[in-house]
Amino acid sequence: MNVLLSFLPIFNAETKSLISLMDTFVDQGEINILSDLLRWSFKIANQTIFDTDVEQYAEFQNNEILHFARLYSMTTILNIYQPLRRNNFISNIFGFGKEKAELFEKIDTFLEKVIGAKLNSNPEKCSDSSNNTVINLLIDLYRNGKMDYIDLKGECVGLLIASYETTAFTVTHSLILLAMFPEYQDLVYEELTRVFPSSGPIDVTNEDLQKLEYMDRVFNEILRLLPTVPSVPRELKGDIRLSNGNLIPNGVTVLIDVFNLHRNKDLWGPDADIFNPNNFLPDNMRDRHPSAFMPFGKGRRNCIGSRYAPIPLKIALAMIFWKYKLSTNFRYEDLEYIQGVPIFLKEIPLLNFQKRF
Repeated sequence: MNVLLSFLPIFNAETKSLISLMDTFVDQGEINILSDLLRWSFKIANQTIFDTDVEQYAEFQNNEILHFARLYSMTTILNIYQPLRRNNFISNIFGFGKEKAELFEKIDTFLEKVIGAKLNSNPEKCSDSSNNTVINLLIDLYRNGKMDYIDLKGECVGLLIASYETTAFTVTHSLILLAMFPEYQDLVYEELTRVFPSSGPIDVTNEDLQKLEYMDRVFNEILRLLPTVPSVPRELKGDIRLSNGNLIPNGVTVLIDVFNLHRNKDLWGPDADIFNPNNFLPDNMRDRHPSAFMPFGKGRRNCIGSRYAPIPLKIALAMIFWKYKLSTNFRYEDLEYIQGVPIFLKEIPLLNFQKRF
């Protein structure tokens, strides 16, 4: 947690920049905010992973790197969900491998610039225990012969692609759902005014985050209805017999259907499809199965970002709803979901921004 909390100044500063942009949305009608949140999240990811401000790079300025990162992410997910794509013979016939290689080459050009700048920097900086960004820790391993260059780049691209999109989409979904349910948005705002009574700009501390108990329930309910990773693939390392007697053999790739698990009426009651933060009141959670809610997976291969992601997400929600009242004409009942990583909405509802003060 000490490493994660050292990133609080980054999360606060970048979210303040996002708020400044959102000031221009006020009274401008309905806005699609996804592209702006993707840029916000990409900047945060690069600072906490690479210790780099990406605004200096043309690939970020023209959104090219975000475009290629998105395509590469989609290709990787398809390879996981469709094992035949990983077969070399089939991959060569249909060009799947070539497609992925060409995308990685685009991303690799960007990575070479960022990593190259770090490799040419002061070696002592990478060994400084107070500098906790991933790139400095990885370069230290590389310089000490404990990691080769290919693995260094692989770790970087994996963390970058896995983190920035999931964060941006989760914030987008949070804004949409709270805009659709103004009664819960008002309760979030009431809590925020108790924690942040001043009307001036705010900085969110770890102590502030611990006080936002209602927001925690709202955040968990958002992840229940719209889990960022709606299904978790696993390749079996042994035969497994299900409770109904069916046998799944070793080597088969299975999908844990998190999306429908989180809406299972046997676990969450007859209103499992309805947005209700009270699902996460302690009394309501006490007797529920511990695996009924798994937005970050379970076990030793759960999401590496399970402790990282909630911090910038909650800071963003706190700053946004402290300053703005959001609304939308889109109905919750009309949302259509597309399985992917992250989960998508077939049509992204547009949002209205109004200042609260």
